Amino acid sequence: MAVRFEGVAPRRPGMWGTGTGLWIAALLLLALVGFWPSYVSRIGMADALTHLHAGLMLAWFGMLFAQPWLVRSRRLALHRQLGKVSYVLVPALVLTCVALSQVRMAAVQPQGFGFQCLVLYLGLAASVIFALFWGLAIRHRHDAALHARYMVGTALVLIDPALARLLATLAPQLGPGVLWVSYGLLFAILGLLVWRDRGRHGQRAFVFQLGVFVLNFVLIHVVPGSAPWQAFARAWGGLPTP
Repeated sequence: MAVRFEGVAPRRPGMWGTGTGLWIAALLLLALVGFWPSYVSRIGMADALTHLHAGLMLAWFGMLFAQPWLVRSRRLALHRQLGKVSYVLVPALVLTCVALSQVRMAAVQPQGFGFQCLVLYLGLAASVIFALFWGLAIRHRHDAALHARYMVGTALVLIDPALARLLATLAPQLGPGVLWVSYGLLFAILGLLVWRDRGRHGQRAFVFQLGVFVLNFVLIHVVPGSAPWQAFARAWGGLPTP
């Protein structure tokens, strides 16, 4: 039963709760533009695994659109039922990303090995972070504040892959510097969300996400060039030992 308070205006939906439509649309647009050169513009030439991964990602965006709307329209039973689809969708997304990383590593030419080691790390790390935030959202599914904010985190993971590809096309002279731009935007967004949530129960979810992304940004500059990672990359792609 809903409780009404006379004289108290209802709260506007938060940008990470039931009012997510606009920024989810912006992220989807960023993804379409960012992946335009490598996938969207050449969609007829992509393999089945890439199509499957792209389709699963579009399905995830669809869930990010639909779930807040179902909450806002009080269709909570349908919200919970649709949420169970993620128990299949998320593992499938992660598995296709992992499989693609192996296929691309196996096809790398010797002169591109170092760069592909970086790409391999970025892809696997993003998959782990995506799964982590989704898992925390499911763990806190009975706590609306934390659940919604961790679901936001799964969308924020997509900023770097999309924006870095877009910048690599528009400003190739930046080289690895595109990561500073994409992660700089990510840190700015999370910093704003932490600030907006000050004093609120859900703030710790965004603080945790910010810490995870900062740690990953540091590791990006350490792991891919290390000997153990490069040995793993060769084994992962089935490449011969030099």
